[in-house]
Amino acid sequence: MGTESFSKGLVEIISSSDESAKIEEEFLQVLQALNGNSEALDVFRNFGIPADKKIEAISNIFSSRVTSMTLDLVTLTISQGFADNLSEIEQQVSNYIAEKRGAALAKVVSAVELNESTQKSLKAALKNKLGRDVELSLKVDTSVIGGIKVSIGERTFDGLLSSKFSDIKTVLEGR
Repeated sequence: MGTESFSKGLVEIISSSDESAKIEEEFLQVLQALNGNSEALDVFRNFGIPADKKIEAISNIFSSRVTSMTLDLVTLTISQGFADNLSEIEQQVSNYIAEKRGAALAKVVSAVELNESTQKSLKAALKNKLGRDVELSLKVDTSVIGGIKVSIGERTFDGLLSSKFSDIKTVLEGR
């Protein structure tokens, strides 16, 4: 089974819960936390460590922080051998959840956290451009210096200063 069908199955399980909104949020936050920790990823990708030890580690870390269903979904993901694909699963689950609600998912990268007013304006502008509701997946990356990058499916608007500086460097090096 590939990550796409696995991710669809996860979304169906999440959607069947009475606490689907909470579980969606928790599950995606756990995947983001794991993706952001290279040491954790090394452990979960290590085939020499038995699956039950990995599940025990996940339980010890997250059991007091998330619902039991969220914990079950995370352990299922790890135990089924998808530790190498957590980022891909996070993206696919986010997309499928947005699609179930009839919205597009916009991945937004900025140097600073966007306030509610800015998020609302961005959603409205994107809805006007796309003709459908938009959900934002926000990521703060201080290395981008300033600006904003928005990706929706295959479309990307890159207004990051770091990208502009890179473009300038490329032009200057080419002369």
